Amino acid sequence: MFGLQGISYSQKITSSDLDSLIGLDFKELHDKFYKTIETNRSTAEVYAKAYLQKGKNLDSVFETSKGFFYMSKLFMDNHEQRIVYLDSALDIVKNTWHVQQIAYLHTYKGAITQAKGDYDKALDYYLEGLAHSKKHEVLFYVSALQSNIASLKRKFGKYEEAKLLFKESLLYRKTRLGKKRNDSIPYLLTLSNLVTIYRQTKEIDSALYFYKQGVEMSKNTDIEGLFRMNEGMFYYYNKEYINAIETLNAGLDEFLKSKYRQGYGHHNIIDTYLFLGKSYNALSKKEKALIYFKKIDSIVQQSHNLISESRPAYLEIIKYYKTLKDKNYQLYYINRLLHNDSIFNSKHKSLSVKLVKEYDTPLLLIKKEELITELKSKNSQSHFGLILSSIIILIITSILFFSYRKNKQYQKRFEDLMNSTKKEVIIEKHENKITEESSSIGITEEVVEIILKELDQFEKNKGFLEMNITSGVLAKKINTNSKYLTKVIKYHRQKSFSPYINDLRIDYITNQLKLDSRLQNYTIKALAAEAGFNSAEVFSKYFFKKTGIYPSYFVKRLLTHQS
Repeated sequence: MFGLQGISYSQKITSSDLDSLIGLDFKELHDKFYKTIETNRSTAEVYAKAYLQKGKNLDSVFETSKGFFYMSKLFMDNHEQRIVYLDSALDIVKNTWHVQQIAYLHTYKGAITQAKGDYDKALDYYLEGLAHSKKHEVLFYVSALQSNIASLKRKFGKYEEAKLLFKESLLYRKTRLGKKRNDSIPYLLTLSNLVTIYRQTKEIDSALYFYKQGVEMSKNTDIEGLFRMNEGMFYYYNKEYINAIETLNAGLDEFLKSKYRQGYGHHNIIDTYLFLGKSYNALSKKEKALIYFKKIDSIVQQSHNLISESRPAYLEIIKYYKTLKDKNYQLYYINRLLHNDSIFNSKHKSLSVKLVKEYDTPLLLIKKEELITELKSKNSQSHFGLILSSIIILIITSILFFSYRKNKQYQKRFEDLMNSTKKEVIIEKHENKITEESSSIGITEEVVEIILKELDQFEKNKGFLEMNITSGVLAKKINTNSKYLTKVIKYHRQKSFSPYINDLRIDYITNQLKLDSRLQNYTIKALAAEAGFNSAEVFSKYFFKKTGIYPSYFVKRLLTHQS
């Protein structure tokens, strides 16, 4: 046997060298383990065993737990074995003051289980870790676990809930900036998650806002590539497809070299491949686009981690082979899509129930108990606190009920809009009564007829899309005065001038959104401009007044309806 100084990385280290290696300190063993884990797994295993044995020899709970953790990292392709070692690591430190180690191990177990595609079990681990972290006020892991739960919510379409959790996590992580080395990484990763989720809900302006908050800070970090990839996606939205392709590829190359690609890789890599494919499609390079869409299928098959963003890739592949009339490949990828959908929907259903039952509902119950306790303490001599708390609970219940009912109403209104045919303004033409009508509004028959014909042409040419159109401007265009014009509109269109114009605009943009999927990627501000409104706020207000739902809800449901 050779001495400690005789051991080098170039030599093969075996179990017979274990006693010598135990003589090294923990830091040396840690460094040597991580230096060899990627290049020489068998050598790294000996270092991990030496670390574990040294921890046991010294009866060190913390170091023994770390030894089991290092052992778990040796089994990257054996999920069950990894969990066994991680459970051993947890058993060693449970009921000790090593509360951060316990929180970390729960978080790590959840992350690798989520990567394996077992979302229910991942949520169990996250919830265990969250309960522990809250109990012991381990705020860093409270934030981290909230972020991980948010990622599950995002995966299954609970975007608004996920946004709130990511934002809570971001607030805490912002307070940690400047405290420790690399403390910007969790903050930047959370920003990246918010960029992604706002892109998914087609709120590109908001996505850009969060991107700008982090892009400078990300430079020269391990996740600079992640922000570069997002930059490429913004180029795509600006229709700068060549810049998009170059930037996406550059960001992807950087990200694949990052140590964060395993924990955050599948989702972001699939997103990048999807936008590369879409960019090549936009340049009419269908064969090149197909390569990237198929790469997404390859990731899904290898990782077993079904990601909703992968679905559009299958639709594009199927569309491509349909144009070639290749029925065999069409059938193959249709079956792939149906298989993935069935698994995804099954997991979606079970996890959605679990998220509500084991995460959302307990939060409401905790809030309820906090309210009751607080009210009792303020007036313990009377029942006022209990009465007030009951009222508050009733209010909360009512809010939830009305929220549910409102969602059902919105859904019904959306369906009514989808089932309706293109609405045209009903033009009343009772020629036999024109004289009677003219006299009732004090305008001659000939003038009324001229104005009505001009209005027909105005509607046909979509003159209402002109911003800042007024009765005076329109009257001038059709060679009449605004008084006559408003009277005719009031009588024959049954509405005053502003509602007449705005109703035409809403009918127009509603039908265009149904017909033109490109518009569904627009921001609300851009849609407002497209419809002739000079502000998103006025547009949203009139859209709701006319249809009973907001444009953001209509667009979101359109996207869901089409997929």
